[in-house]
Amino acid sequence: MSILKKTITSGLVLATLAGALAATAPAAEARDYYRHHNNVWPGVAAGLAGGIIGGAIIAGAQRPVYVEPEYDYAPPPPPPPVAYRRAYYVAPPAPRCHFEWVENEYGEAYRGRVCY
Repeated sequence: MSILKKTITSGLVLATLAGALAATAPAAEARDYYRHHNNVWPGVAAGLAGGIIGGAIIAGAQRPVYVEPEYDYAPPPPPPPVAYRRAYYVAPPAPRCHFEWVENEYGEAYRGRVCY
């Protein structure tokens, strides 16, 4: 709660208590009017209290509300159906190799692997 709202709330409580105390006070007599006819300050105080109370009511009524933005995107298409098939691995044929006696360009014989 902000300081301003706390101040306004406490002012509202004090104004309510002052009004309750004033209601229980004895009624004023007509002769008091002529003796204190230029007391303007109670009217100013009542106006300020009313302004604070009215401001608190208005400030409490206008609270910001977050609303999620609405997007007009189409939903994604459904995934394609899954088809399971057997996969067979076919190994390449093994090379047909054997060992032979071969000669190099100098005529020396050695055993070498010959593949087709």
